[in-house]
Parts: sequence; structure tokens; C-alpha cells
Amino acid sequence: MALGAALMWGFAVTFFGMAGRRADPGLINILRLPLGLLVLVLIWLVSRGSLWPVGVPAGSHLWLGLSGTVGLTLGDSFLFHSAATIGPRRAMAVLAATPIFAAVSAWLMLGEALDARALLGIAVILAGIVLATAFRDQGGGEFRDLPPAVLRRGLAGALVCSVCSGVGNTFAKTGMTRAGADLDPLAATVVRMGWATVAVVLLLWWNRRSLGNLRLVTKPRVVWPLIGGLMLGPSLGMILAISSIKATDTGVATVLMNTVPLTVLLPAWIFFRDPPTRPAVAGILLALTGASLLFLR
Repeated sequence: MALGAALMWGFAVTFFGMAGRRADPGLINILRLPLGLLVLVLIWLVSRGSLWPVGVPAGSHLWLGLSGTVGLTLGDSFLFHSAATIGPRRAMAVLAATPIFAAVSAWLMLGEALDARALLGIAVILAGIVLATAFRDQGGGEFRDLPPAVLRRGLAGALVCSVCSGVGNTFAKTGMTRAGADLDPLAATVVRMGWATVAVVLLLWWNRRSLGNLRLVTKPRVVWPLIGGLMLGPSLGMILAISSIKATDTGVATVLMNTVPLTVLLPAWIFFRDPPTRPAVAGILLALTGASLLFLR
């Protein structure tokens, strides 16, 4: 189930990148969050019989709100811009650094240990990302022979996303376990997405010029990838992820769900004609090995 979630997310990132390349990547994220929230609320309604999680402490709302704002509103905006600029394959290779920032922020905020095994895992992840991105990679399809400045900007955006995602994960863990509550993962996900939606609405109000691009989203070549991403990411992917956490060891499930840099290779090849190079595949596998050292302690 965890691998199924990673596969769904790999296709979802590709579809969102496709929609962002054909419209405005920032606007795609603005639309994705409220629509994704609607999907999650429906899942919650069917599984729990109510419209919204009740009894969530204020402290949990605070930390989950910070997690949603940093990880989903800001982080995913950078991810979609990166995926639309340099392709989902390259963007997700850099996103393999997320466990590093999650581990470091958990060490700083929660006092979680960074032992020798964790430091080795971080070193292995960094080596894998360097292997996946530093070698000459001309890309393929729409992302072939990108100018160096464009490539650097896209890689930097993916790195910012990995920082936001890692820190956001630590905020989410704080809200679930350290703020006077022991929340169900689905309840925490709904609350987190809710606050991320509030943040993105405020962002839209501040940058109302983005509304001028809404006409682009009505085009079928943008609508269908957006729908595909919503169905696979917040719905099927999230259901499989939560089910895997309940059915198996959390560390094992986390490692398997973090294989998205690998599962995105197939849809990126199919839809963008952007095949991975051997160093890229080897680097991603090496980074995933490092992530397993971090999570399976």
C-alpha cells in the first residue's frame, strides 16, 4: 500500500507539473489545495460520519496550521514551479533531501537524536542527490537542453521545497503528538490541508493578479491533468498512505512512501518523453538508501 501511495504521488506530481507548464504553476497549487481539501473532507465524512475532525486542541491547530502553510502552501508552490521548469524527474530527485531537513528540524525542535547512523544516512542522501543531479543530463522531450540558468533556478526551487517539506513534517509531528493530543493521521491531514487552504486564499487575496490567469485553467489540456493529479494525489494516494501507516511499521511505510523520486520516473518518461539517465537512477536509489538509514532506526 505504501508503494502504491508513492506510485500515485509520482503520477500526481507529473500531472500537476503538466498542468502548471500549460498554465500558471502557482495558480495550479492555489486551486489544488481547496479542491484537495474537498476530497479529504469527503473521505473523512464517509469514514468517520462527520464533516470535520472535532476535539482537536488549539495547540495542534497551531502546529498543523504552520505545517500546512510551510509545507503545502509555500513548499508545493516551489515544487510545481520547479516541475514545470525543469521537469518532475529532476525536481523530485532534489526532493529526496526532504528527510535530511526533517531529521535536522526534529533534532532542533523535538530533541530527537542524530546518532552516527542518522549522520551516515544524511551523508548517503547527499551523495545520491549529487550523483543524480551533478552529472551532465541533457534531459528529454520538453526539458531537453535547458539553459544552465533555468536549470539552476529549477533545482533551487526544488531544494526550497525540500526544506519546507522537511520542516513542515516536523511541525505536523509536533501537532499530532506533542501539543496535548494523539491525533489520528487522517484527522491531522484534514486539519493541515484546511489551514493550508486558508493560507493560500489569503495569498490569493494579496496577489489578486493571479485571478487573471483563471481562464487558462478552463482549457481541457489544463483541466484534465489537474483532475488526474487531484484524483491520484489527495484521494487515492492519501488513502493508501494512511492505510499503510496503520497496517505496517511506521518507519517501513515512511521509507516506501518516500520512493516518489523513483516512481515519478515512469510517468515523466511517458508524458514528457524525459527518460532518466543511469547516474540519475543510481543517485536516487542511493538517496533512498540513505533515507532508510534515517527512518529505520
